[in-house]
This record gives sequence, C-alpha cells and structure tokens, in this order.
Amino acid sequence: MTRPGGDGAFIPMVDLAAQQDEIADEVDAGLKEVLTQASYIGGPAVAEFEHAYARFLGAANCVGVANGTDALELALRASGVTAGGEVILPANTFIATAEAVSRMGAVPVLVDVDPVHLLIDPDRVAAAVTPRTQAIIPVHLFGQTAFVERLVPVAAACGAVIVEDAAQSQGRPGMDGSPARWDMRPARASIRARTWAPPGMPGRSLRMTKTPRPGCGCWAPTAANRSITTMRSA
Repeated sequence: MTRPGGDGAFIPMVDLAAQQDEIADEVDAGLKEVLTQASYIGGPAVAEFEHAYARFLGAANCVGVANGTDALELALRASGVTAGGEVILPANTFIATAEAVSRMGAVPVLVDVDPVHLLIDPDRVAAAVTPRTQAIIPVHLFGQTAFVERLVPVAAACGAVIVEDAAQSQGRPGMDGSPARWDMRPARASIRARTWAPPGMPGRSLRMTKTPRPGCGCWAPTAANRSITTMRSA
C-alpha cells in the first residue's frame, strides 16, 4: 500500500509500533513496577486489573488466567461440557476456539458463517445439533457481536450451554445496539469467555454475577485435563 500521491512510501496494514508508541510510557512504568516487586505470577497488578475490569463489565468477579485458550477451556468445564460431548463453533475463528474444546476431550463441530457479517450462522447451528451437543461457541469478530439472541432458543431446545468467545468485543454492545444482552458478561481480558445455560439445568453453570434477566448462567473455573483430536464438520 502506498501513500496518496504515489510517492511510493509504504504504509503497513497493521502498525503495531504506532500503537505501542501511544502507550509506551505507561507500559514501561508498569513493567518497572512488576520487576521491582518481582510479582511475576498474580500480584497487585493482576488484582488491580481484575477489579477494574469487573467494574468496567458491571460484573461481580473477574479472574485473570494465562491465556484465552485456558479461559475458554475453563468456561467449558465449569459449564458441564464433558469428554466426547460436541461443541458447535464457527469455521471462521482463531484455532484457539477449537483447541480449547479438543484439549478437554470434547469434539469441535464446525459450522459455516453468514455471508454478510462472517459470524456464526444460527440456522447452520440449529442444523448441526445432535443428541451429543453440549455447548455452542459464538465468536465475536471484526468489532461485531454474533447474534447470540438467535442462538439462545437453539441452545434451550437441545439443553446446551452458550460460551461466548469474545476476544474482539471488549465493551461492545449487541447487534441490536443494547449495552448488554441477557446477563452474559465477559469472563476474561484478552479473550472473554461467557456461558449461558437454559433455566432449570443443574450443574451446567456456576453463578458468579448478578442476573438482571431470569434464566441466565455465568462462569467459574474448574479443573481436570484430557485430550482428543477429533473434529467433525457439520
């Protein structure tokens, strides 16, 4: 890409250095503080971020984890997804979405996206549901939020939970312009994992936030470790 006027100067498509320049002083000060305190795991900086981000989300709790893949896996485990269960997710997403599913022994089921927004297609999700479906992962991309409202009745009909992979929707309102949908709140910073469970479903979600609308579950960590590499394309 060249500058207007044809002078041939190259303009990078993604200029991370320019973004870094805007916050360099703040980042340097933060790193110096962490190094001085030697608080490399947890520590006051993490605690401060968790409290600040929870306030930003309007959530009761925020728990920082090592990476987005871990956050998705923890949300799935806490929601009751088990080894061998199927989890529906869009084909258009970063590999971590499917990796989190397969890493815990569940089976990623890929569905296509809608042609306008390139987000998970609720109609294709409905067609991909089987008796083994345990969860649906809509992924928010390109500054857009997936049509979670259309997925809720699909999940309710098959007894699945919804875990939102919301890496690119920090503070983003829903497609209808509302500041928040249901009571689903992001559960992490870099990639947010959110879960929803149908009313009356036992053991599928641990409630950690307030529920402004009835029938919505939230997120909490659990533990265990299995692996499986099976992937099915719907």
